[in-house]
Amino acid sequence: MGEEGERLYRKLSRAEALADIKNRMLEKDRSLDASAFEEVFDKATLQSVYELMRRGIFEDFYGVVSAGKESRIYYARNKNGEELAVKIYLVNNTEFRKTRMLYVAGDHNFERPGMSLRKFIDAWARREFRNLKTAFDSGVPVPKPYTVHRNILVMSFLGSDGLRYPLLRETRYSREEYLVTYGKVIDCVARLYRGAGIVHSDLSEFNIMAPNPEIVYFIDLSQAVSLTNRYAQIFLMRDLRNVNRFFSSVGIDVQDEESIFRELTGGEPPPELTPI
Repeated sequence: MGEEGERLYRKLSRAEALADIKNRMLEKDRSLDASAFEEVFDKATLQSVYELMRRGIFEDFYGVVSAGKESRIYYARNKNGEELAVKIYLVNNTEFRKTRMLYVAGDHNFERPGMSLRKFIDAWARREFRNLKTAFDSGVPVPKPYTVHRNILVMSFLGSDGLRYPLLRETRYSREEYLVTYGKVIDCVARLYRGAGIVHSDLSEFNIMAPNPEIVYFIDLSQAVSLTNRYAQIFLMRDLRNVNRFFSSVGIDVQDEESIFRELTGGEPPPELTPI
């Protein structure tokens, strides 16, 4: 086969592989039909999936774990049988950038003139990878980050045999058990702040997993900010308020969030919790 023939063969083989990946994703994700799939996943995303599979990061998808307006998370395994979560940021969300600017204030990775939406989303995926790695390396219970490629983030799957751990809002523990969980959550907030130098910035019962009262995991760290972010103290106070709101709703006598803030930071809480 000549050089031109080899190039054509590689091109056809790649096209067949992309078509196969698309068909497999449609088969595993019944919430999308073929037309909706085209809107959600562009060719570049399929190529990224192909590249990660070619590199052996994971072998196949086994179903969608969660689906939202901004991303879809798929359950996968690698060749060693390790369970993975593959988070794919959607590239058709035109409102994505507008809702993220507060979190990237002062971040040179996002302050490039004329930055396209696609590049913004790719940078956002890298941002979550960095936040996860910083938190994981500091001993905060978060998914272990494996790699990031364009708009795709690969991390450890928090669950077993494809069944994810329950979110805090999905738990039904006793008052005594919730008191233990509350202590674990506040401890993790402190470890994230003091150890990793990060504020989650969107903490609530929707992004804390609690497989049992004594174990919690923080998830969705894409919007987490460093302590140098101009709004970090506001975000921290809002996180504490959200946590207290949930645990108060299940009958726990929570610690005053202002007191937690002072103990954690050594400073006074911000007077206003709405960033300008």
